[in-house]
Amino acid sequence: MELPRLAYTASKRLRQTVRFGTLQLGRSGGDGDFAATVNLSARLYPSLSQRRPRERDSSHEKATALFAKNCLALVDGEDFLYDGKSVGKVTPGEKTILSVGSKILIFPDKLYYDTAADLFGSMAAHVEAKSSQVTWSSDRVKITGQGDLTKIFLSGQGIKISGSSRGKNNATLVVHEVTADTLVFQADRFETGGESNTVHFEREIPDFLCACESANRLWGADQEGTIWASALGDPLTFYAYEGLSTDSFAVAVGTDGAFTGCSAYSSNVLFFKEGVLHKVMGAVPSEYRVYDYTIPGVQAGSEKSLVTINETLYYKGTDGVYAFTGATPTLITENFGTRRFVEASAGTDGSGYYISMRDAATETWGLYVYDTKTGIWLQEDHTHVVDFAVADGAMHFLGADGVISKVVEEGGDEPFSWQAEFFPLDDTIYGKRGYGKLWLRLELEQGAWVKAELREDDGPWRHAGTWSGGRRQSVTAHLFPGRCESFRVRLSGWGRCLVKGMVREFDVGSED
Repeated sequence: MELPRLAYTASKRLRQTVRFGTLQLGRSGGDGDFAATVNLSARLYPSLSQRRPRERDSSHEKATALFAKNCLALVDGEDFLYDGKSVGKVTPGEKTILSVGSKILIFPDKLYYDTAADLFGSMAAHVEAKSSQVTWSSDRVKITGQGDLTKIFLSGQGIKISGSSRGKNNATLVVHEVTADTLVFQADRFETGGESNTVHFEREIPDFLCACESANRLWGADQEGTIWASALGDPLTFYAYEGLSTDSFAVAVGTDGAFTGCSAYSSNVLFFKEGVLHKVMGAVPSEYRVYDYTIPGVQAGSEKSLVTINETLYYKGTDGVYAFTGATPTLITENFGTRRFVEASAGTDGSGYYISMRDAATETWGLYVYDTKTGIWLQEDHTHVVDFAVADGAMHFLGADGVISKVVEEGGDEPFSWQAEFFPLDDTIYGKRGYGKLWLRLELEQGAWVKAELREDDGPWRHAGTWSGGRRQSVTAHLFPGRCESFRVRLSGWGRCLVKGMVREFDVGSED
C-alpha cells in the first residue's frame, strides 16, 4: 500500500535589492524612499552619500544680499562691497541685484556700480534749475549753475522735462547730445526764450516689482501692470522711443494680480503672476509681442526661486516647485504631499536645484536639493538662505544670519553629522510573508562611523549596530528586524560614508 506524501514545506530564501529613492514628506512612500534626511546628497547615485562640505565666512555680520559678477558682491550693512572693497553706500536690508553689461544694478535703491569704470551712482538722475539758470533754443536748453551735465546725463537717454512756464517745452524726450551746460534734442522742438519757473530735468527709472536681464537689456514690471525694457546696452535709459532698434520698450497688460517674478528664458522674457505667464517674444522693440498663458506661475514672495538649468526653468509656485521647458510647467514636488512652503530662494551648482523655503505650517526653514539628473529630492539642513551666487565655478549662498558659505569639493566644515530615515518596509515579498535580515554595504572613510536603528511597527527605536572606520574600509552590515508587520530603518553617522546598497533577505514560507 502506498503511503500518503507530505508536501515539502522548507522555506525559500529570496533577496530583494532596495533602490534608494526620494524624500517623501507626505504619508505615502515606497521601499527606499526617505521620510527625513539631513546633510545627504544624490550626486553619487545609485549610492547614497553626504553633501559636499562648505567653507563658512562669518566676517560680514550685517550681510543682507549676495551677487556674483566676475567676483562676489554683497551688501554689508550700508556698504556695497565688490571683491572685498566698499565701493558705495546703500540702504540696509535685502536686495534684488542683477547686471547688464558692466553695470551691477541694485534694487529697490536704484543704484548701480560700473565694474569697468569703477563708478558708483544712482540709476535715476535729477536736475532742478531755477528760472535764471535756464534758456531755451529751438532744439536745445542751456542750464547753468548745475555743474558738468556730462556727468549726469548721456546721449540717447530719455529725459523728462517738467515745470516749464512754456507748456510746449514740458515733455519726455531723447537727448541727442550732452555738453557741460547744454542738452541738445531734436530740431524745432522747443518754444524759445527765457524761463519764469523752476524747471526739472529727470532721468526716470520705473519702480519694479521684479527685474531681470535679457539680450543686453534691463527688463522689469511695475505695480501698475506695465512691462518695461531699457534701451539696448543702457540699463539707465527708459522712455527712449525714436523708432530705432536700440529703443526702450513699454507695454501695459490687462490681467489681474501683481507680477511675482520674471526671467530670461531662451530668446524670450517671461513675466509671471501667480496664475498667469506673459511671454515677450521678438528681437527688437518694433517686433516685441506679449502672449498670455493661464498656467501655474511664481508664488508671491518667491521671485528669487527662478533658476534655469540645462534649458529647464525651475521656480516655486503656490502648489510646489515647477519645471518649465516652454509649454505647460510640470509639478516636481508631488512627493511633498500636502506640505506648503513660502518665501523661496534658489540657486544651482550646475546640476542641482537648491531651494531654501519656509514651511507655512511649522514656520521652520529648510534647504532642499533636487538632483536634475536623477529626479531625487533630499533635504540638506534647515538653513534660511537669502541669496545664491556662483563665483569662480563654486556656488555660494548667504544665510539670514549673515554667514556666507562656499560649497567645496573637500575640506570646509568636514566632518559633519548626517541622517537618513527610511519609509516603513513591510515583511512580505511577492505577496508572501517571511522574515530575514537586511544587509547594508558601507564604505567608510578614516575616522567615520555609522549607527543603525530599527523600529518595529509603532515601537520605540532600538540600536541595531554601529560601525566605525579607523581606516578607510568597506563594511557589510547585517540588521535583524524582529517579528512585525512593518519596520523602519534609521541611519546616522559622522564623517564620510558611502552607502552603496541595501538588500533585504527573506526566508519565505507561505502566504499566511
